Amino acid sequence: MYLKEFDIDLPYIVDDENIESIMTKQKCEYNEATKLDYALNWKWKRRSFSLETRCITAMYERLLGKYKTKDCWKVLIECVENITDERIVNNSGVCSVPIQFSLNDFSEKNELEKKKTTLRLLMEGIEKLVLCNNWDIDPFREIALQIEELEYVNEWTWKKDVKSPNKKYIAKVICHHNVESMNIFLSILQPEGTQVLLEKVISEQPDEFAYAEHLGELTWVSDFEVALINKTGTEKFSVTLEH
Repeated sequence: MYLKEFDIDLPYIVDDENIESIMTKQKCEYNEATKLDYALNWKWKRRSFSLETRCITAMYERLLGKYKTKDCWKVLIECVENITDERIVNNSGVCSVPIQFSLNDFSEKNELEKKKTTLRLLMEGIEKLVLCNNWDIDPFREIALQIEELEYVNEWTWKKDVKSPNKKYIAKVICHHNVESMNIFLSILQPEGTQVLLEKVISEQPDEFAYAEHLGELTWVSDFEVALINKTGTEKFSVTLEH
């Protein structure tokens, strides 16, 4: 089995006061009140936190590649204000690790600080897991160091470059995965590497399920126009060189 996925979660915590209030107002049972409380007061927090931390967890996955393990394919860091159970739980290969965390403090941070906090949370969880499973910590620390050296900038090129019909230019898709957005650029270069055009064509949620739909095909429409077509072929984003 290979460890290849990392995620940071904000598990739902029952607020008894909210539950009692909902039960009184809605005249419902405890279980229904809990579902309502989650939908109204927690779901959006969890989703927002997942999006804001995905930049670094996705970067970590990309740089690490695969790490061979006995029975773990995903690390899930569960961020809670108070740890009531220190155990690391392995559920069908997903290893959940509790880490103490304050959402209020995180929310007040700027983009770079959020990236740094995300990496710290991730490494705290990984170090606990490494100790528990007797893994080699060095490969994980090396990836964290790489992220720091890259100044937490998660930038990568999608697939291969594409040559223009006249062979004078090369086009590629560059993805900038940020805390609040995934920005997708079309870049046109001369064969020797000089960039002659860089234009942002898409800004999407920083989540693979959102932005992956845009990444269908990169193709030259003419000698001077290149287009990114989505997976369903229903949208086209293009840039044109002046000539």
